[in-house]
Amino acid sequence: MTEHGWFDEDWDDDGDDVWDVPTTRSEGHGLATDLPRPPGALRSGSDALAVLLDLVGPGRAGGPALWFVLLDSEDRALPVVLPIADVPVRADRTVARRLLGLFDGYLRTEAPGGSVVVGLVRAAGGDLGAFEAQWVPALRDAADDAGVRLWAVVAIGESRARVLEW
Repeated sequence: MTEHGWFDEDWDDDGDDVWDVPTTRSEGHGLATDLPRPPGALRSGSDALAVLLDLVGPGRAGGPALWFVLLDSEDRALPVVLPIADVPVRADRTVARRLLGLFDGYLRTEAPGGSVVVGLVRAAGGDLGAFEAQWVPALRDAADDAGVRLWAVVAIGESRARVLEW
């Protein structure tokens, strides 16, 4: 296997359709160095909130978004994070059902017994407002229908954040 940089022009020198994936990378280069280090097992809602605050970062000041972090059966974060931007304030139950159904399929095959942490993000958020009050029951019902365990739901805003009770 050759050791090229991620964006070198000659990744596929041999002309076939298989890429040689670099086994090393320079320090400070690539998306992986921009992401927070995965936590150990989550033990409390505060742990889930801390993980999402790290992931969302400056996005706290943006428009409404849903963030999903998948956990394994031992409550450790999997390398699966799905941010969905520009979601409507009014919950879309069909979208919620499809998302949780997708997570159910993934968790059944890749992390049996796993669960989902949900972040409800918007600049004016961080508590139970209209956005959160719409999405929490839609996501809870969709999770129940899909057989997916919601580990925690957190509200994140530009200047405040908390774990929501549902």
